[in-house]
Amino acid sequence: MAKDTELKIKISGKVDPSLKAACDKTTASLQRSYTKMKNTTKIAAAAIAGAGAMALKKSIDIGSEFEAQMSTVGAIANASESDMVRLTDKERGATTKFTAVESGQAFEYMAMAGWKTNQMLNGISGIMSLAAASGEDLGTTSDIVTDALTAFGLKAKDSAHFSDVLAQASASANTNVSMLGESFKYVAPVAGSMGYSIEDTSLALGLMANASVKSSIAGRSLKTAIANMAAPTDKMAATMKKYNISLKDSDGGTKSLKSTIDNIRESLGKIDDKKQRAAAIKNIFGKDALAGMSAIITASEKDYDKLTKAIYNCDGAAEKMANRKMDNLKGDMDLLTSALETKAINIYELTSGPLREVTQDLTDWVEEFDVNSAAQKLEDFGSSVMNVAEPLLNVGEWLLDHPDVAVTAISGVAGVLTASNIAGHISNITASVKTLNLALKANPILFGGIAVAGIITGLGVA
Repeated sequence: MAKDTELKIKISGKVDPSLKAACDKTTASLQRSYTKMKNTTKIAAAAIAGAGAMALKKSIDIGSEFEAQMSTVGAIANASESDMVRLTDKERGATTKFTAVESGQAFEYMAMAGWKTNQMLNGISGIMSLAAASGEDLGTTSDIVTDALTAFGLKAKDSAHFSDVLAQASASANTNVSMLGESFKYVAPVAGSMGYSIEDTSLALGLMANASVKSSIAGRSLKTAIANMAAPTDKMAATMKKYNISLKDSDGGTKSLKSTIDNIRESLGKIDDKKQRAAAIKNIFGKDALAGMSAIITASEKDYDKLTKAIYNCDGAAEKMANRKMDNLKGDMDLLTSALETKAINIYELTSGPLREVTQDLTDWVEEFDVNSAAQKLEDFGSSVMNVAEPLLNVGEWLLDHPDVAVTAISGVAGVLTASNIAGHISNITASVKTLNLALKANPILFGGIAVAGIITGLGVA
């Protein structure tokens, strides 16, 4: 059939109507498809442009916040330009759940503790692992670690081990990193001055926490107990002597806190009479330390050994716990968010220079802007407007009182608008006067001006 159609076309020189209709239909369909495609392309382009604008704004927000945070770090640490580059590069290459801004906040606490650039770079990983493992805020965790390290006389290089101890203690006892941090505020300076280790102190706090003595209460309790044993009253010293409790070893050296705890548990733990035991604890450590020290003394051997073993074999605990806690979809999403924010900072760094220049130029313009001059110009302009408006207002009001003149005005306006049909306009003068009266009442200035033009034109025609 196709061949017959082609032959017919060639012989007759005419297009078969059915073929033409089919071609038209196909053409219309293609046109519609093209239009839809073009519209879709426009929509897609607009969407892409909009998404790009939103992404740029987000990059500016994230990048400027990070830049401001790192400026704070640099100011506190008095860091050189090269140091800031190293710290910034560290965060841009980080693959943790924390954003660059959060890492900058952790650096801020390190700087406040007097840490230098190398110490920050070496200490940040352990602190990040501890924060990730515990679920605590990174800045808060950094504050806890840096403060406690200082109190115990440790160095920034010890932060990884310190983080492992806190992670294991919080996982093995009925407490958490935030509560331990609160405890350290009270006991760390005293324990550090006595040369006690973070492991021993965490063991004591963990035993207290298992008996619901936690946070600041535990810290104050242990601090009071240590202070009273170190400088006992006569009554305290007599009770310590009675139960053979001492902070000194046989050679006269200071015992570790764990050795002292073992001494206390052995001496007072064997007292069967609870009232007698409570009295002995109160007489040695003071009533403020009674609850905490009772928890340490009465803890079972099983619980004591379990917690001791966990804390003293804690190396790598923080990182291991962090990895385990992040091994899920939420952890993957956190890592993705962190990676995206890193890229946003990269984009910001490409645009921040020109943006700062524009902002600085605008600031200069605002500072140089003469408000008084602008106000005077505005006042002059207002006066000019009123000079023009006042006569028009007066004319409008006068015309309201002289409708016969208004007739002439309407005639003049009619002549300007449609000179070829003056008679037709004049026949509607009565209606026009009524309309003019209404218009003048609505806006005397505007329609008064039109009336003036009409009068002038009318006089010219006359």
